[in-house]
Amino acid sequence: MTTKRIFLSDIHMGDGRSVSPGGTFYPYCWFYGDRPQLLGAFLKRYCIDNGLVSEVVILGDLFDEWICPTHFDPTDPPHAVPPQGQQFINIADAQQNEPVIEALNELASQKPLSYLTGNHDLLADKTTIEEIFPHIAHVDAADGHGVYQTPDGIWAEHGHWYGLFNAPYPTKPGGGFSGSRLPLGSFVSRITADEALKTGNLLSSIEVFKEWIGHILTRVSNAKNLAKATDKTFQLPVDDILMELFNTLVSDHAADPKGGALLNGLDGIPDIVTWQDVEKRYGHIFSEWDNSHADNVNPYDAMWCDAESLDQAVRSVFSHHPEEARIVVCGHTHKPECTSLLGPTPTTPPDEHLMSSYMSPIYANAGAWINPKPHCTFVETEFNPETRYHTVRLREWMQTSNGDYVAQKVPFCPDLRVFVP
Repeated sequence: MTTKRIFLSDIHMGDGRSVSPGGTFYPYCWFYGDRPQLLGAFLKRYCIDNGLVSEVVILGDLFDEWICPTHFDPTDPPHAVPPQGQQFINIADAQQNEPVIEALNELASQKPLSYLTGNHDLLADKTTIEEIFPHIAHVDAADGHGVYQTPDGIWAEHGHWYGLFNAPYPTKPGGGFSGSRLPLGSFVSRITADEALKTGNLLSSIEVFKEWIGHILTRVSNAKNLAKATDKTFQLPVDDILMELFNTLVSDHAADPKGGALLNGLDGIPDIVTWQDVEKRYGHIFSEWDNSHADNVNPYDAMWCDAESLDQAVRSVFSHHPEEARIVVCGHTHKPECTSLLGPTPTTPPDEHLMSSYMSPIYANAGAWINPKPHCTFVETEFNPETRYHTVRLREWMQTSNGDYVAQKVPFCPDLRVFVP
């Protein structure tokens, strides 16, 4: 009997306001329209009704705390002291998310369902999540680095832990903003929500970070030389450029370029964080990375982990956990992938039943279910305890023109196989 697991990531459910903000405003949510129904059908038909599926794992960003305009109270309706977890309750109660919440609760009552937090749902607390999903297994971690592991070689996590702009930020004594784990990316996301609210343009923070890297590569001499990433003469100019680019983002897209972002108690921040506060706190984000996030990728690679590619992060996991991690599954980049990063082992025998058969470990990215992405993808792993082989597949869930739902192979992602000793 094989063990089949399903991995999903980056659903980004928002609250009711995010779909219907009122007035002349545009929706700023990343997950609405037909996407909730599509996901609800997937959970019901492919995961619940399918007797071959053993368990389901959600790899973060199920909820979205961050895509909220800067002048909106994240815990709407406003409270003098907002209840813990109020934002998650609001999202779970939003009408557009009903098909997903119902299906997840039905799934959790019948099969193992695990949920790791990502960066956009970084502040999820166990009590609130269990109130919403009584039977779910919330994989929590005090430092914000949740990892799901199996005895048969799977290492799964969201992927934000390796990102310069989205990894949980080190806290300092004193409470308030200094005691918050929120990274710079949370404020970038709130500014992109301002732009969406005003114009309907769903500006992606991933695209923002890719643009920022482009500026650094253009303006900093030898920026592509990875050895420079540990050189202070390289790092300090990058800090300056990043803060300059952040201030440009504020002036071009924030609702109030001279104001800040309303937190009203979120992560212990009582009122508004000004843009000057943000610049002061994250002003040395690049040069301080090696100290603030020790035993991680270098700061240059950390930028790419937030912009496009987790390859260096996954290589690091394979290197540090060669026995536990034969397959690494992530989300975060919204980019579906299935690849053997370290290359094929020359002695691997061919397998006519699969497009590729490797002894080398496998990296798969589950992609996303958000509106800006044309494909809704997931990773499926299947372990045969007799042969000790894992098969890893990337699939797209879609509705055909006649209304049927199908799981379709993603053309550019081969099915891969790896041996687990």
